[in-house]
Amino acid sequence: MNLERLARFVFLATLKNDTGQKDINVSRAAEKLHIPQPHLSNQIKQLEEELGVELFVRKPRLELTPYGKVFLQEAQHLLEQVERIHISAKQASQGEIGRLIVGINTSISNSLLPNILRVFRQKYPNVDLVLQELLFEDSRQKLQARTLDVDFENFYNLQDVDDRHFLTYEVINQQPLVMVLPKEHPLIHYPQVQLQDFKAEPFVLPCYERVSGLHTLIRMACLSAGFHPKVVQEAAWMTTILGLVAGEIGVALLPANVMNLQRTGVVYRKIQGQLPVFKIAIAWRRDNQSKILSNFLNVVREVSRS
Repeated sequence: MNLERLARFVFLATLKNDTGQKDINVSRAAEKLHIPQPHLSNQIKQLEEELGVELFVRKPRLELTPYGKVFLQEAQHLLEQVERIHISAKQASQGEIGRLIVGINTSISNSLLPNILRVFRQKYPNVDLVLQELLFEDSRQKLQARTLDVDFENFYNLQDVDDRHFLTYEVINQQPLVMVLPKEHPLIHYPQVQLQDFKAEPFVLPCYERVSGLHTLIRMACLSAGFHPKVVQEAAWMTTILGLVAGEIGVALLPANVMNLQRTGVVYRKIQGQLPVFKIAIAWRRDNQSKILSNFLNVVREVSRS
């Protein structure tokens, strides 16, 4: 069915005069539509021939037939649906509706993520963000399988990514490492500490098998201070590490975003001197041309610069 004919039928059938009264008038309708009257009359006739019924009674004045009244309601409903389809298609092309699957971890959750979510939802309220808390091995597989759109990751986990890789990434945040000490540790009375002061201390490290990038970065920091850490326990999650430190199993060296976690029994201290910094990156498939993804990346960049 020709949508132009349908729209002009609805326009004619709902036409009103200058006083707001219903007045079906082909000449006036054609004038308002900026088309010749014979062309409008022919389109209505063609629509009636297509349907096999009369839509209008033409004598003594133009009025809708009973079938025409029913058809008018259906035609208005159809045109409204078509308009919604056009709006949805436009919104989809601009990345304003749809779904984005985002991989997150503790570091981004403790730092930029709340502001990213707030700004993105303000700008794109009709986009469904699906957040998945993932370890890097899982996120890499999901990105490759296209079941994950974008992932926040430790920069050091992306060292194998180059121009030939299926992934690309940007560093969006960097922060120092801080010491995490039991509340009864003798060095808590100092506002800053030196890493070499802990060369004989037992360390709780992030688990290499689960968080290899952060594990390696912490070992690099200790080596830069002149010692190998004495590792007595490893754990996959920051909350677990904090619990172990609170239980006086050892001390820990973690990214500064951990300070947003208020854990009873631990204190945080800044470290003097130059150490390797922890970097957060955002990674996505190089061939992903999604407009929603592009909008999300722009929000991440905006928040990371603020």
